[in-house]
Order: sequence, then C-alpha cells, then structure tokens
Amino acid sequence: MNNIKNIILCNSINAKVFSSGKEVYIVGGYLRDVLLGEEAKDIDYIVRGDIREFALELLVQERKTKARNLLDNATIVELKKEQMIRIVLRDGMTLDFTELRGKLEDNLRERDFTMNALAWSPNTGISDPTHGIKDIKRKVINAISMDNFRNDPLRLLRVYRFVSELGWKADSKTRRMVSQLTSNIKKSASERITQEFLKLLDSKNYQDALKMALDDRLLESFISLSRKKISGNIRALSHLESRIRKLPLKYKESLDKPFSQELTYKGLLRLEQALSGSVLNENRLRLSRSILERLKITHKLATCSLSPQATRRGEQLATVSKMFDAFSEAKDALPDILILTGNIKLLKHAERFKKIWKKSFLTAEEIMKATGLKSGVELGKLIYRLKKMEFEGKLKTKKEAVKWLNSKDNR
Repeated sequence: MNNIKNIILCNSINAKVFSSGKEVYIVGGYLRDVLLGEEAKDIDYIVRGDIREFALELLVQERKTKARNLLDNATIVELKKEQMIRIVLRDGMTLDFTELRGKLEDNLRERDFTMNALAWSPNTGISDPTHGIKDIKRKVINAISMDNFRNDPLRLLRVYRFVSELGWKADSKTRRMVSQLTSNIKKSASERITQEFLKLLDSKNYQDALKMALDDRLLESFISLSRKKISGNIRALSHLESRIRKLPLKYKESLDKPFSQELTYKGLLRLEQALSGSVLNENRLRLSRSILERLKITHKLATCSLSPQATRRGEQLATVSKMFDAFSEAKDALPDILILTGNIKLLKHAERFKKIWKKSFLTAEEIMKATGLKSGVELGKLIYRLKKMEFEGKLKTKKEAVKWLNSKDNR
C-alpha cells in the first residue's frame, strides 16, 4: 500500500500523464490490481477538461521521449456512447480517458462497485469514499447502491463476471439487489450483455459465477430456457471440464486460442453447453455469425446423431459408413460435438476424416476427366461417395480409386 506511488509512476505513461499539470486521476481496475500487488495492464483515467485534446497531447509528447516504443503506432478511438477517448497501443493495451465533471467524490459514488470506486493522483493520494479498499482486502464484490444498478442494468451481470474473473465472493446485500432488479437487464443492449456473458464464460471461476447468477434468477432474464433447464446445463459443465482435462495435447493447445468476439475455443465449448436446448434467436445475445453457425450445428447433432444416447444404442456410429455421414454433417464443429457428447475416443477418427475430406485420392478435375461429368450435383455425389469409401477402407490407394471409378460399381 505504501509503495503505490512508486509502482504507478514507474510506468512511463503514468508519469507523463501526471506531469501534464492537469487535474487527472487513475481509477478502476488498474488501481485495484496495483493495490492487490497483481500485474495491471489497461489503465482508466478521469481528466478535468477536454479529454480528446489531453489524449492527443499525450501522444505528441510521449513520441518525443525515450518511451517512444510504448506509444509508437498507437491509435485514438472516440467512444461516443461511453463519452470516452481510448488510446489503443500496438500490444493491445488500452488507455481510457473520461471527463471529470463536478466533484471527484460524486463521480466515484456513481460507479458500480466499491472496489472500482477508487481514485489516485500524486497530489491527493487515494480517494476511497465507499470504503473500497476494505472490500478489496476482503475480496468481496459490493455494489454501491440500488440506483447505480438502475442507471446501468448491465452492472447486474457484471457482478457475476467479476466473480468469475477474480474468484471473489459477491456481497449478500448486492445479490439481493440483483434478485430484485433482474428484469432490468433487458434494458441493456444485447451487444453489451453478450460481451459481459462471454467474458464470464472465459474466466476461471465461471461455474461458481453461473450458479450464483442462476440462484439470483438473472440468467433466465436473457437466456431462453427455464430455470430448471439452465440448472441442468450448468451441472453438465462439470462433465465438460472433466472431458477437457482428458483431451489429447493437440486439442488442449487449442483451448486458449481466440475463436470470435474475443471468446476462446474453450469459452466456445462452455457457451455451447450453457445454451444447449435454447432457442438461439430468442436469447438476448448478439453473437457473431461464426459462433451462431457453430451453435446451430452442435445443438442439432449433440442431441441427435452424435448424442450419447444415439451412440450407446448404436443408431448412428454402429458402422463406419454412418460415422462418415455424421462427421460430414458436423464438419468444423466435429471436435466440439465429440467433446460435448463424451465421444473423445472418436477424435482420432475425426482426424482421419478431416484429412480425407480435405484431400482424397482423386481431385474433382481428375474425376471429371475420367467420367466426363461436369460440375454439378452428380459430381458432388460421386466425390462424396469416393471420400466415404476411402474412409471406410474400401479404397486404399489412388489406383484403386481410379479402377473403381471406371467400373460399373459406381453407376
């Protein structure tokens, strides 16, 4: 705590910001992380005066110093809805500037949680009107007031996002506030709800966060499922995590890779399970096309041809032929479905399918030349049949594929 000034001013950007002579404070998560002794990245500032002018001047001055590498190629973005100026650095770090109007203490009291209602400057030290430092030490997420939730209902979901990210407890009074205001979340833009929900799913303590949000009746306010079904999906997430731990190394290495909307592949698997059985266009989520397409396929096949029930009964995967048909319908979503349904042993077959689907013995041009067929439905059917026979082991070489193509068997 005593070292906070040295830690903050060791950052050359902070040092430059506070040497401007303006009334400026650091606020938010950066300050919280510094107090916890954790690595802090993105920085939020509040500035008295023209924030655009301040940010531009910072860039101009900083590029003249030895710290040029930090702000070199940085870009300025104006976020009109948030009334914020953002500087995005080349390493992805962001510096956010909002204008300070009125008294500092009033500004802090209008924020979401006590842990974020802190401000610091070299001249004033720490301002903590809501006793946020005490809650940070206790690792408790404590809402400032019911009115602050009403003013920005997205904060209702943010309670659980922070539970997921930080692993902290949500104050019981805060949770009661959420329970009383759950319907207010519908006033928030779908894009903002989506962003918070995906962050929640991509964080370490997401299962605890989801259970709390379910108990407080928030999830059913934006997911088109009954409380009972959401509860079942949350229980299934424990099984999903168990399967993920058993994945081959190749798949484990893909878990933290970004998929879409800043969601990792691991987060995508969790989303697919969490929304299982829901009507996708009735959820208050604005998902990217790539995520939606993936959800449509996994929801269809995980409850149908590749479901555990179907595979136990042998209805779809009893033969290699039916396995190929199911795999071809799943395509890129195939690993997701096998993981979600517990068919991890079939991943090796999925790898072989992928190779054959991408490049089989004969190209479309070679098939057209041998058969006289032109591009169209018949050619597509023939290509599919050849790939399937290769997957089944009926065709083991290119020579055998050509021979079959010229035989009467392909008629």
